[in-house]
Amino acid sequence: MTTTRAERRPRTALRRALTGRAARATLTVAVIVAIFAGVLPRIADYASAWDLVRRLTGGEVALIAVVALVNLFSYAPLWMAALPGLTLGRAVMSDQASTAISNTVPVGFAFGVGTNAAMYHSFGFPAGGIARAVALTGVWNNLVKLAMPALALAGLALVGDVDVGFGLAALLGSRVLLAGAGVLVVVVTHGPAAAAVAAGAERLAGRVLRVVRRPAPSGWVERTERFRTDSRDLIRARWPQLSAAAVASHAALFLVLLVCLRGIGGEGADASWIVVLAAFSITRLVTIVPITPGALGVAELSYVAGLTAVGVEATAAAGAVLLFRFLTWFLPIPVGAVTWLLWRRGVGRAHVAEPVGAAR
Repeated sequence: MTTTRAERRPRTALRRALTGRAARATLTVAVIVAIFAGVLPRIADYASAWDLVRRLTGGEVALIAVVALVNLFSYAPLWMAALPGLTLGRAVMSDQASTAISNTVPVGFAFGVGTNAAMYHSFGFPAGGIARAVALTGVWNNLVKLAMPALALAGLALVGDVDVGFGLAALLGSRVLLAGAGVLVVVVTHGPAAAAVAAGAERLAGRVLRVVRRPAPSGWVERTERFRTDSRDLIRARWPQLSAAAVASHAALFLVLLVCLRGIGGEGADASWIVVLAAFSITRLVTIVPITPGALGVAELSYVAGLTAVGVEATAAAGAVLLFRFLTWFLPIPVGAVTWLLWRRGVGRAHVAEPVGAAR
């Protein structure tokens, strides 16, 4: 018995209502409200956490501000390594604007990438170089995220304080890291193998998308081959810069959390930095696919849970995490708004029609 168009329309409308933008926005708000109004208050009292923040001395505030400022600009060198010819000023402008969008808009990562592409195009870079830079920064950033739990586990093993949960997360991260690094090496160095990997990934994605009744992807083999040929020389020449810049960016972010925790004080706030790194690394792994803009709510809950798991008193953990997230989630929003407005007024834009010569 066939289904008529009239019968299919209500089902289609219902599916769109459940999976559309409004539904995603509603889910995002619900998750954030549930965490900040329901879960976190049961772990720590906001008023007590704020009292700890207010007790920071002038010296502690100055130190935290300096570290936060360094972190604010720490991702720009990775863009500079992935896009030859990009200056620090332009990299900072684009990174801050895209971060502001990613932190405020549902599915903001995609809009953030679009902002990067539009700004780099206006700076005079060709589309191919921009696409390559987006891919390489994403790959290197996620490889470091996956490597950090393994590093933390090794450090915990040296101090004899390995937690079962951290160990399992580190093991998972290490295995995914090795798989990701292996796929990257294959894609860059071996054409037929890269084509096979792309074709397999395309088939897998098609099966998943069919379940949610979305069109299957296509052209992954051709795009992978273009990425391989375009990126091979750059990766061979610049993998040390890419790696160092990605590690430095994550180290700067971790340092903000550490100085916030040390400044807030409280029971357990003097925990070894390697133990704090373990809690930090697990959250970075948990939020590798953000459910909310900038992982708002999810990151706070994970950081607080991780810090309390390693012995930090709940109020101190909440105070440190809320201050840390103010500096790393909220602060980039007004800064990014300013850089976006400056760009809209023509700051940094190329004044010649031809693309930047170094961005080949």
